[in-house]
Amino acid sequence: MESKEEYQGRVASAVLKAIADTSLVDIDGTTTAYIRSAEVCDALITALAVIMEGAPQCRTRKGMRAMSEAAGRNLLTMMREMEKLRAETGASAFNATVIYPS
Repeated sequence: MESKEEYQGRVASAVLKAIADTSLVDIDGTTTAYIRSAEVCDALITALAVIMEGAPQCRTRKGMRAMSEAAGRNLLTMMREMEKLRAETGASAFNATVIYPS
């Protein structure tokens, strides 16, 4: 059986691939991943709610609150780690060009 980190990595990669694949649009004959951040975040929150609601820890309101607060802390920690890594390496959040719809 794979480790927690390996499984989490596979799931994260699959989710990111699904977002990129779903975001492909044709712009002047060029296929581009046009990622609409607000809509993607809402979709991820919906998916997270579906999964978390079914977790045994979330059978009570107190459990739901505890799990959602832990997820929020984890998200903030990960975002700060990514920000720090970008600052250290000079990399951008991801290799993308912002395209503004006309």
